[in-house]
Amino acid sequence: MKAVKIILTVFGLIVLFFGLVFLIGGNPIVGFVMLGLGIFMIVYGLRKAKTRDVIIKRELELSGDVSLESMKCNQCGGALSEKNISVRAGAVFVSCPYCGTSYQIEEAPKW
Repeated sequence: MKAVKIILTVFGLIVLFFGLVFLIGGNPIVGFVMLGLGIFMIVYGLRKAKTRDVIIKRELELSGDVSLESMKCNQCGGALSEKNISVRAGAVFVSCPYCGTSYQIEEAPKW
């Protein structure tokens, strides 16, 4: 796409030059049309592409009242904090800083 814009800008400069030649040479209608076309090509060729910002927002909704009072590792029994909990691929994972294990927290049904 960049090469097309460079070629368009160069071609616009050539058309602009010939527009000036026709304007000076005595044919003002063709000269003004070529000047306008050359300016349009140069402006379009030098214009930067528009960018769009994409915002990805992830929210985790837990069912019921959830509070973290004390949590222990299933493997070694070490105390865990909220820093050891992460969300990956839509699932809640715990990483133990003591034994190095990582496992997924599964919510048991409340019935």
